[in-house]
Amino acid sequence: MNWTRLQRSSLKTRITLFTLAIFLISIWSLAFYSSRMLLKDMERVLGDQQLSTVSLLADELNHELGDRLAFLARVASRVTPAMLADSTALPALLAQSLIPDDEPFNGGIIAHRLDGTAVAEFPPPSGRLSLNYMDIDSVAAALQEGKSTISRPLMGKQPPVPVFGMTVPIREPGGKVIGAVSGVVNLALASFLDRFTDSRYGRTGGYLLVAPHDRQIITATDRNDVIGHLPPPGVDPTVDRLVEGFEGPTVAVTSGGSEVLTSAKRIPVSGWEMVAVLPTAEAFAPIHGMQQRMLLAALLLSMLAAAATWWILGRELAPMLSAAKMLSSLSETRRPPPLLPIAREDEVGELIAGFNSLLKTLGSREQAVQESEAFKNVILNSMAAEIVVLDRRGVIRAVNKRWRRFSWENSGKSGQLPANTDIGGNYLAFCDLDAEVQVDEASKARRGIESVLERRLPSFSLEYACHSAQERRWFTMAVMPLGTDVESGVVITHTDITALKRAEQYEQFRSRILQLLAEGEQLRGLLEALAQGVEELNPGMLCSILLVDKEGMRLTTGAAPSLPEAFNAAVNGMKIRAGAGSCGTAAFTGQRVIVEDIASHRYWERARELAASAGLGSCWSEPIRSSSGKVLGTFALYHRHAHSPSAAHIELIEQSARLASIAIERNLAAERLRTSEAHFRLLTENISDIVWRQDRDHRFTYISPADERLRGYKAEEVIGRHVTEVLTAEGIAILKAKQAVRAEAERNGARTRISRFELPQRCRDGRLIWLEVLSTPERDARGAIIGYYGVSREITERKYAEERVRQLAFHDPLTALPNRRLLDDRLEQTMAASSRLPCHGAVMFVDLDNFKPLNDAHGHVVGDILLVEAAARLKSCVREVDTVARFGGDEFVVMISELAVDRAESVDKAATIAEKIRLALLEEYRLTIKSDAKAETTITHQCSASIGVALFIGHQASRDEILQWADAAMYEAKQAGRNFIRFHDGRRRG
Repeated sequence: MNWTRLQRSSLKTRITLFTLAIFLISIWSLAFYSSRMLLKDMERVLGDQQLSTVSLLADELNHELGDRLAFLARVASRVTPAMLADSTALPALLAQSLIPDDEPFNGGIIAHRLDGTAVAEFPPPSGRLSLNYMDIDSVAAALQEGKSTISRPLMGKQPPVPVFGMTVPIREPGGKVIGAVSGVVNLALASFLDRFTDSRYGRTGGYLLVAPHDRQIITATDRNDVIGHLPPPGVDPTVDRLVEGFEGPTVAVTSGGSEVLTSAKRIPVSGWEMVAVLPTAEAFAPIHGMQQRMLLAALLLSMLAAAATWWILGRELAPMLSAAKMLSSLSETRRPPPLLPIAREDEVGELIAGFNSLLKTLGSREQAVQESEAFKNVILNSMAAEIVVLDRRGVIRAVNKRWRRFSWENSGKSGQLPANTDIGGNYLAFCDLDAEVQVDEASKARRGIESVLERRLPSFSLEYACHSAQERRWFTMAVMPLGTDVESGVVITHTDITALKRAEQYEQFRSRILQLLAEGEQLRGLLEALAQGVEELNPGMLCSILLVDKEGMRLTTGAAPSLPEAFNAAVNGMKIRAGAGSCGTAAFTGQRVIVEDIASHRYWERARELAASAGLGSCWSEPIRSSSGKVLGTFALYHRHAHSPSAAHIELIEQSARLASIAIERNLAAERLRTSEAHFRLLTENISDIVWRQDRDHRFTYISPADERLRGYKAEEVIGRHVTEVLTAEGIAILKAKQAVRAEAERNGARTRISRFELPQRCRDGRLIWLEVLSTPERDARGAIIGYYGVSREITERKYAEERVRQLAFHDPLTALPNRRLLDDRLEQTMAASSRLPCHGAVMFVDLDNFKPLNDAHGHVVGDILLVEAAARLKSCVREVDTVARFGGDEFVVMISELAVDRAESVDKAATIAEKIRLALLEEYRLTIKSDAKAETTITHQCSASIGVALFIGHQASRDEILQWADAAMYEAKQAGRNFIRFHDGRRRG
């Protein structure tokens, strides 16, 4: 690179190239690193998934092989020494043992003498009789060592096809081996192994069943590999690891050069390995596609970064170029120089700021004068009052817009301001002029203003009325000095307090109406007082209150003290419909109706002469609504002349209608209360549920007779007592918890409603019953709780049924121990607790040895008795805080918590507990069978246990992994000869 040439380039170019270089290095490094990490993460995830799948298949195949060995053991147990010499009885036994529709061995069954010679077979004939099979490893192991084993895959003697066999010894009653029974699986025919290898893993992968010690493929998805051979030692490291017992996922290269993802899982009963194979070309195809897209995105981002850097630099340097152009243009004009714009506070901004300080110095005096005048005008015009500023002689120096509007509105001459009310006029002279109308207020105002001007008073205020032809208004005037100097003058503010005065008057009127309500005044008197009060507050208005009749079809007169009797008589009984005057229409539509001129409005077409005879010019009608929205009547205001309502009038009619609604509803509620009391007595005294009421301290004030029928207590024994006096300790705890929740919600501003909860209670005869309680707070007008009422229903039978369902859902029905579902929940809690302490815990898988022979010999009833006894022994070996669960069959799980912080110490403690369990389960079982038809029978049985232990702390492993560890350790104990304890070595097992 020519460094000198780069230095001669523009600043913009150099910064762009330097920034682009940094961005390219960063984005390409990030792209390479992220693609590598994605590939490794995908390999780990796919490996775990593949291992999970192959582990499931291996476990299922292990059960299949174990079932077939158990089948052969049952057949061998039925063979007697005499049968081995009988050429007819033994084949018949073999034939009877097989189920034609589900043969476990597609190659048949062979019985051998002690020397290995086949003496019987099924199905016959296949030419295998008299052949010696002592050279087969499984046959030799059964006859010579008395072991039940599975042979390696080999070519059968007759017919010569690929097979493998399972052989179990035949023993005489004394235990001596006298022969063997073999089951043959023909790999050339369809067999139970096909269910594990017929399906493919992915689109191109598959499964292999391998005998690792023989380096031989038993069967595979690709049928060409059946009875194939694995590479010899040293050729393929992956195969060598498989032979050495490796379990788990790995990426390997096949002898053909293809890279594959494989996972292997050992089958304990046979020592074989189930292997899943998937080419990495298929497994990692999404990652390779993502890598290509990331590289393309990196290229596009690089180009975008170059363009963005070029644009940003142009934008950042633009203020400098703009300032230079403006400086050159300033020399060609005589206008006041404007300040140069400062786009950012950087070096360029500091340069422009220095130049701007010179411009500010030049224009500071002119700007100060303009700002002072503008500030004064803004302050005056922003005030929500009429303002006048006077000098020491009372001459007006300034006014705001609201004062000018106020002067226009109160001018005696249309279109002209009153004299001495604008700038230059003498306000004191205006007070003398106004005194002709309002002598007292004007003279007080002049004297007060003069006192403040002469500083005889620190301030002055006056409240006065200023009624116009349209409405009644009130104002307050305040006079404050502008400064301590007499020459400074004063400022006068006039504030409209009409709304406040009206609110005060209306509040007094409203309080009087509410007092009448509280004193129980009759509805007619309340409505009369309401109408008269509105008319007193608003002279010139005539008030009318009409009520909807019971049928809801007509309006009747409620109160109209100032309207002519003839008009009231004509209106009384008016039908509710559209166009029936203002009130009839308002009641019909449920909306406010404003008729400003009765003489011309269509609603009054039928009653125009009646209104004219009564001297009415306008009518505003508001429907009176109940709290539920139902129209109860109308509230109307009449004027003698045509009149339009103001906002204050609308508020007045709305508030008055609400007051009338309260009075009418109270009257209706009183009638309904009298009716409902009879219904209440009838209902509460004849239903099976308990109806009750309490005061705010939870003492009963009423309880229905159903309580006596249910609990045996008379009403007089309950009323006055606190609710806790009839509850158990458990019920008191439940109630206090509910009360605390309600109290907290009320403190947070929530209005609680119905609460539902269940309480246990004692009856007079000592019985315990459960009640479902629905409790509702009773509130006063302010919303404060003053008591409670509700209904209680007996749910004793339902509670017992729910408890039985819960017991079945979380416990084993035979042993009453926790089941898998409850164990999972407790294990999750223990793991969380061990993270906080921290402290190790342990999970033990306990599998009973020699349990199946007991079941086969004496039936499931005896087996169930043994399982119950084993559960009791297990529980006696652990603490109350520990958990003993049953998974099913003869498998139990023991979970121990809070062992120790140190792992070695935890191992010692867990080993001690496991040994205690092993010895307890090893003791002799005496099982007593009771039968109605027979006498009691006692069976003695010896049963050991194989125990697998896995330690855990916190969430270092998942719940399922911990259980799998313990399960795998238990299988190791089984394989070691049973009646052993084995610990998980700490590595993960599928």
